[in-house]
Amino acid sequence: MTHIVIVDDEADTHLLYKLKLKKLFSAWGEVTLTSFLKATDCLAFLKDPKNPQVDLILSDINMPEMDGFELLQEVKKLQKTMPIYVVSAYESTDFKSKAQSLGAARFLSKPVDFNALGEALRSDLNF
Repeated sequence: MTHIVIVDDEADTHLLYKLKLKKLFSAWGEVTLTSFLKATDCLAFLKDPKNPQVDLILSDINMPEMDGFELLQEVKKLQKTMPIYVVSAYESTDFKSKAQSLGAARFLSKPVDFNALGEALRSDLNF
């Protein structure tokens, strides 16, 4: 079973990801999706040893309290090999470069191309 965490401050985005990812994974196997509206809640989840292992994080950049770049840095301190996809409506070279320099596995632009996301997941999670 694959466990993906979604972090985005827009609740509608969570529903879209869940619908699209469930459809993608129907051909690949079971997927568990956990979503958070705040990066700080995601970090608390990752730090709690009672929670299941996470295979990949999809995180927005622009969020209140803690942005996606800060989350990326904190997660990498906990789990260096955790693949993290950074997602943003702002497709700037600076954002892409910063995400890569902080260890993001992928930078995706909004609106997310779910076919491209599927191929990235297939590659990075070895389906």
